[in-house]
Amino acid sequence: MRFYDEVTINVQSGKWGDGTVTWRREAGVAFWWPSGGNGGKGWSVIFQALKDENTLQTYRFRSTFKASPGEAGKSRDQYGSNAEDLILYVPVWTLIRDKVTDEILYTFTKDGEQYTAVVWGEGGVGNIHFKDAVHQYPTFCLLGEPGNKKEIVLELQLLADVALIGTPSVGKTSIINSISNTKAKVADYPFTTLIPNLGSVTVQKTNFNVIDIPGLIKGAAEGRWLGNAFLRHILKARVFCMISDISRYDQWITEIPELLEEICTYTRTKFSKDPNAVEIQIREDKGMITLFIYEEWKLVIEKRILFLINKYDLVNDADILKEYTAQLRKEVLNFFKKNKIWTKITKKLLEEHTFTISAATHFGIDERLKNIVEMLKKTDVQEVYHIENIPHHEQKHRENSIRNISEQEKEILINENYISAKDAQYVSVREIYNEEFAKLVRMLQRGNDEAEWWFWKQLGHNGILDEFENRGIQKGDIFKVLSPYNGQPPKYIQY
Repeated sequence: MRFYDEVTINVQSGKWGDGTVTWRREAGVAFWWPSGGNGGKGWSVIFQALKDENTLQTYRFRSTFKASPGEAGKSRDQYGSNAEDLILYVPVWTLIRDKVTDEILYTFTKDGEQYTAVVWGEGGVGNIHFKDAVHQYPTFCLLGEPGNKKEIVLELQLLADVALIGTPSVGKTSIINSISNTKAKVADYPFTTLIPNLGSVTVQKTNFNVIDIPGLIKGAAEGRWLGNAFLRHILKARVFCMISDISRYDQWITEIPELLEEICTYTRTKFSKDPNAVEIQIREDKGMITLFIYEEWKLVIEKRILFLINKYDLVNDADILKEYTAQLRKEVLNFFKKNKIWTKITKKLLEEHTFTISAATHFGIDERLKNIVEMLKKTDVQEVYHIENIPHHEQKHRENSIRNISEQEKEILINENYISAKDAQYVSVREIYNEEFAKLVRMLQRGNDEAEWWFWKQLGHNGILDEFENRGIQKGDIFKVLSPYNGQPPKYIQY
């Protein structure tokens, strides 16, 4: 089964409809009357978890999703129609990450859960709302705020229940072919599997998914042979099945510790910029060998571990099996001690979770599947991957600022025709970030004298003009107004 578990997309909320300037005259009314209505709401982009979804393939061939804009206001004080929210469906256990900041925004853990990725702003206002005792015939309106844009990454965290992990050519693909409906390519050379294979297994009326991870080699945690891409899939399974090939004799005994080392190295770098801040523990839990990973004393990963010795049909010798199995247990325990991984694994527990199979002859397969079912029953899906969502009220907001543009920046603005060379010669150009100021600039109906008079009046009421005077800003100076809306370019306005 071909699947997609990570995609990058762009989402954009709908623009709020513009207000309108219209006039109305009724019988018995001596003068024209303002009657322009407000614009309709442009809506948000919302992600919703759906239990029936199990892949992100829907987003593979479409990269941009835009919510509909609101309708502009109408005459006779009629508001424009509201647009509808754009709801995008994703599987449960999908993680949403900001592409630019790499910040984790949300993780879905249950069916029906929703997260608003981008929201609409405020709407345009018709001229009827600016009528008062002094200005009974306003000739301007306000435009609707533009939609917000954001580039995000969707990553499916819990793709499979069981991951088959091993070096190239240990028989992982043969195993998944023998236990599921998958018919993946098998050949007698390394790196036959280039992408993960996903298979569905039914045992004792229990369904679970198995993923065949392409072969890992030493150095995978540093990206060797697409190691980072493959290791990323491993963390999405609930049970790690470490596969080894007994027909390699002495060589295969050292491969399992090497794979464990790559997994530990990868997880240390994935969850913290400081690898020393990540603690790895392997101990008994509910009668199973369990991997625990803590980042700053918070549990982020909890996985069950099982060891499978494959290709017994090529050896078929009980004495060799006994000798090599004992050596494997010794190497694994030495690895834990050598790498200072806190562990409390007894020899007996390791023996109980080390099994011999043969994918070619199906030897031991049925018994092992029953073992896996029992492990999954004891593993709560909520334990698997702990990622804290960021509450909306804790998201960081940029502070207001005003700074002078350097001569080099001013020259760029002149060359790109944002400002004229004449204006730049006699006035100062300042870059300003102020959400309230930027919002009014975006909603201003430029070229309308009455609208601009209202605009500067509002800035006076808000105390922004007082701040300009305190900073020595003079009439005629030009502002480069940075946009608080993602994906929107700056605006230029003269004081």
